Amino acid sequence: MRRYLALELPSLVRNLKIKEDLDFQIRQRELFRLRAKLGPEVALAVFQPLIEPEEGQLCAIFLAPGESHLVFRDETAPTKLWDEWYREYRLWSLGRVADIESIEITEVEVIYHWCYSFANLYESGLHYSGRQARTGVLYSSTWNHMLNNKPQTPILLRGGYRRMEPEIYYGDRDAAEEYARNL
Repeated sequence: MRRYLALELPSLVRNLKIKEDLDFQIRQRELFRLRAKLGPEVALAVFQPLIEPEEGQLCAIFLAPGESHLVFRDETAPTKLWDEWYREYRLWSLGRVADIESIEITEVEVIYHWCYSFANLYESGLHYSGRQARTGVLYSSTWNHMLNNKPQTPILLRGGYRRMEPEIYYGDRDAAEEYARNL
């Protein structure tokens, strides 16, 4: 069930947020298409907030050397109009409504390109890039699936996390894109 904040964003702010989110998706897609396929193939345990709507749940992870591509069924933006507009723009510009977050994985760390959850509340969903030690787990902590290797206090205060059980496939970002378009 989708739950929205009561207050809508001004249309200019909403449209800028949508453009920014789509730009990060396109940048991330292009980065992983061009990147050399080197490194371990590792399936990390992924946890999502209990408050995450069912429509936004992780459904698949694609593994390639040195990278993982997490496919979420959808993203539910914090306000109704933002959510509706963002879904339409994703379908129009990306050919899908599913969300894909791609990370680089080395022997010792995880590298987040525009999908690092740093100083975020669930509803904020700000995009950061960053690096963290590889711990074997990932936590999705925002509505647009920004990631971290530690549980975030605001999510713990709102009920915590649940471990997801996605399908695991071998394939690169293009394989994840094709899968997401067919959801």
